[in-house]
Amino acid sequence: MDKESRVKYFEKLKSKEPYSYKDIYYKGKKRKLPVYEIDLDYLVYNQYNGRIASLVKSHYKETGFEIDATNPKGIELIEQFLWKSNEAANKITEKSIFDQGQNEYGIVTKDGVVIDGNRRSLILRRVAKKKKESPVYFLGVVLDELLNDDPKEIMRLETTYQMGEDAKVDYEPIEKYLKTKDLLSFGFSEEEIGKMMGEPAPKVKKYASIMTLMDDYLNKLGYDGIYTRLDKTEGTFWDLDDYLNRYKTGKSKMIQWSYDESDILDLKLIYFDYIRGAYNSGKSESGDAKDYRYIGQTSKKGSFFSNKSVWKKFRDSHFENVDKINENEPTIEEDREQNPDLPEGDLLKQRDIRWAKKADSVLKRNMGLSKEGLDNLNKRNEPIELLESAKAKLESIDPEAKAFLEDENVHSLVSEINNMTYEFKKYIKHHNKH
Repeated sequence: MDKESRVKYFEKLKSKEPYSYKDIYYKGKKRKLPVYEIDLDYLVYNQYNGRIASLVKSHYKETGFEIDATNPKGIELIEQFLWKSNEAANKITEKSIFDQGQNEYGIVTKDGVVIDGNRRSLILRRVAKKKKESPVYFLGVVLDELLNDDPKEIMRLETTYQMGEDAKVDYEPIEKYLKTKDLLSFGFSEEEIGKMMGEPAPKVKKYASIMTLMDDYLNKLGYDGIYTRLDKTEGTFWDLDDYLNRYKTGKSKMIQWSYDESDILDLKLIYFDYIRGAYNSGKSESGDAKDYRYIGQTSKKGSFFSNKSVWKKFRDSHFENVDKINENEPTIEEDREQNPDLPEGDLLKQRDIRWAKKADSVLKRNMGLSKEGLDNLNKRNEPIELLESAKAKLESIDPEAKAFLEDENVHSLVSEINNMTYEFKKYIKHHNKH
């Protein structure tokens, strides 16, 4: 249905007796506005809905085409995205609407674009098909403006009702970061966004900082704008953002050496590799991601980054081994040539899974050795425990094994250990003389 027809329908509808009234905060004050029974055929889904922003933006980057919410293919896509955004919650709402009808009123523009109620309008259509009802009505406030009449005010209203304190609980985490980025680019201040989203301004600033970090991660991989590749990674980006901000401002008291911006960049890039590995390994991510805090955490337990010697070994080993994996990784264009019919999102997912499989042992080995090194440093005043641990490990070695006898690195390490024990004996002997 064309825009002109929709506008005429709503102009006529607003001359009728309203179904009810709804209080909304609009244009700087609270207003009691009439609610009408709206034929669903005259409504248009809002493809910029905050609930599905990551899916819509990723679709555009993958295909190069904007979704048209007025044609059947566009409608089908938006409905798939809305249902996918929170299937469990949608099923509960569907049962409620099936049994009781629509309880929460929505908001639409005078040209029929749904500002608040996209999900409800979808579920109403699903319920109508099950009940074989026609026509189907959506209960909602009809604004005096068209969508493009006052875009900033409509965006303010949209965000308040989509992502306000009571509404945001069932949103995917990535959506609040994307919404913050969009609102800042539209000219809203952090304070204004905070009021819309029911958050303090410092929290909004944090969302913007994490979104920048997420964009950096995607750009590093060549996945610019494919936000679906960030699924379930929110916690790790939150941690990393905390670490980077503390190190950039010099607020961490745990650091024992003078680092510069290039060191902070190395920390970020290495953490990105661990994020890619942890969330694409096909295993449980939570344990791995928790361990990865040892890379840069600012707690009293310390981190690899807090000690120069531990950090240098960890960093150099990481880049030496991971760079080899990256050098042999096919480009995105080469992958696309091999899989011309595979959707972009699936193609990138396959790339990440393949990379994670190759990098898994390298990342975990370096992590394990560095954690042990850090732990040993923290126990440097507990020599008995360290010596007993070293002795137990040495006793586990089979000196007749081929790997022990033929590996030059083994010979070198044995010599280093011999020199160290000799020095220890000298220290003890010198101390006993005095």
